[in-house]
Order: sequence, then structure tokens, then C-alpha cells
Amino acid sequence: MLKRNKRNIHKRKIQAALPNIVIINLFRKRLRIWYKQNKRDFPWRQSTDPYLICLSEIFLQQTKADKVSAIIYSFINRFPNWSSLANAKIKDIERIIFPLGIYRRRAKTVLVLARELVSKCDIPSTREGLEALPGIGQYIASVLLVVFQHKREPFLDVNMARVIERFFGPRKMADIRDDPYLQILSRKIINVPDALSANWMILDFASLICTKKVPKCQLCVLSEHCQKYQKDSK
Repeated sequence: MLKRNKRNIHKRKIQAALPNIVIINLFRKRLRIWYKQNKRDFPWRQSTDPYLICLSEIFLQQTKADKVSAIIYSFINRFPNWSSLANAKIKDIERIIFPLGIYRRRAKTVLVLARELVSKCDIPSTREGLEALPGIGQYIASVLLVVFQHKREPFLDVNMARVIERFFGPRKMADIRDDPYLQILSRKIINVPDALSANWMILDFASLICTKKVPKCQLCVLSEHCQKYQKDSK
């Protein structure tokens, strides 16, 4: 009971420290306008196939999206479903995904995942079930929940976190998966009917404008209200 009360008190403090809805709406509105003119187009964004989307998201980890786009159809043509992938030789998987880097680890991950899903006969429908699968963490589980169940979940990774923290202020904890400020704030931002586009617009902005090393602040539609930009400009 004591631990639960402490968690509730901490959560209320986090809630009180969050930006107000006016600045959140401004953030969303400006990014939405930018996104309409600058959104990126990838195979997994045009697909409703859980197999293609799930594999794409696994391959996208620590890899540029253009590299995944270049090989994903070759991979799907060679292994068109979970069953064919589960029966594949790991060397054949490695050969196709070699251009992505860390290909041995990726090959092992998708092979183990395929065998697990074939044994289950279906992809789980809950976050708990998804995150229990090999290779499926918080981020990919969120993608699958948003795409196929229309949940309002943030695709919170280092890129989304970078945009949010620069604009609204930094988190307190090292791991974004455990930081209540980022978890709660990102959910507030994504809490709109088209949560999928809301996620993509932040990720595209992170990739094209709010980059890690040399952000293009002169082209940024958020700089007027961005905490980091205002601080650095003084």
C-alpha cells in the first residue's frame, strides 16, 4: 500500500509538471502542417500486412530506413510468410539482410520470432503478449497496437524522445522506457484520432530537421517555442 501511494504521488507530481494543452496543441499543429509537405514514404507505411510491418520494424532498429526499403521486398519474396521464415536456413536469411549490418543478430532474432509465432498460430493482441515475443520490445509493440488495433500509443524511441525533450524539456531518467515524464507526455501528444500519422510526423521531423548532431534549427517550425533553441540562442 505504501509503495502504491508513493507511485501515485510521484505520478501526480509528473502530471503537474507537464506542459499545458495549449503548448501541446501548438506543437502538434505546427508539426502537422510541416508533415503534410515533408512526410516520407516507405513500404511498411503503405502496407497492412503484419508480417511485413513487423519485420520492417525489427530491421529498422539501428539502421537507416532507406537501407531497409532497399531489401525488404527481396526478403518478403524469398520468405513470404512466418512459416517459410521459420523453416529457413539462417545463412539464407543472413545473406539477404547483410547490407543492414549486425546481420547475424538480426537473422537469429527473426528466425526465433518466426518459429515462436508459428507455434502460437497468431500474433498476440495485447502489449504484454507482444512484448513477451523475442525481438518485440516496447516500441515495436506500440507500432503493432497502433496499426492493427488503432490504439493511441507513442512510438517512443530515441528519435521521438529527442524532439520532445528539446521542445518541452529534458527527462529525469536515463532509460526512456522507464521515464514517467516522457511516457506520460508522449501519450498526451499522440492522443488524437489519427495516432499513426501523429507518430510518423514526429519521427520524420526527427530524421529530417531535429537531427541528433546538427539540427536544422533555421528550418524548424518549432524553434520559436523550443526550449533548447531558446536556451542556446541566448
